[in-house]
Amino acid sequence: IAFTDQQIELLDNYFAGTNAETAYLLGKYCGLRINETFGLKWSNVDLEGKTIYIDRQMQYQEGLIKLVPPKTRNAKRYMQINDILLTHLTKLAEQRKEDEVRFAAIRQQRARLIEDLDGQLISATELVTCLPDGRIQTVNSMKYPSREIKEKLQFDFKYHYLRHTYGTRMADMGTPPHLLCNQMGHGNIRVTHK
Repeated sequence: IAFTDQQIELLDNYFAGTNAETAYLLGKYCGLRINETFGLKWSNVDLEGKTIYIDRQMQYQEGLIKLVPPKTRNAKRYMQINDILLTHLTKLAEQRKEDEVRFAAIRQQRARLIEDLDGQLISATELVTCLPDGRIQTVNSMKYPSREIKEKLQFDFKYHYLRHTYGTRMADMGTPPHLLCNQMGHGNIRVTHK
């Protein structure tokens, strides 16, 4: 299922200014899997080079939040950041510096450590989707918007549909299947064709 232009416009308005806006924009403009979105670290965002590097995803394991390798070998990839997403991430990065000072005491008290790929513990504030006060966002953070969109906007919202919409739009623009397969991080081109 891919969203229509009208549905995307409604979603743009719904997510604007919310805690979930960054996650929404990453899904819309990069077609990331939800676990990739919430596992994205600031160190993997290159604002000057206009790219993000996907090399990990967030997962719950034995009741703990961990960053683990992506779903498939091909899921490790560089994604281009378009101008709209670049503007959003640039403002977010600037705000992040201010938030480090403004919310220092709250962040220290709330300090949430998660296990990274190498087994080291990192602060949740290293994640792009972390809230200003240091609260971590997870894949579960999309449950409330999904329910509210169904109720208020009268259509089903699943984060994965943003991925379908991204892939469909890229295909409609004439992106060669092998490049689209790479952008989507699919393990097999048959998945891309499907």
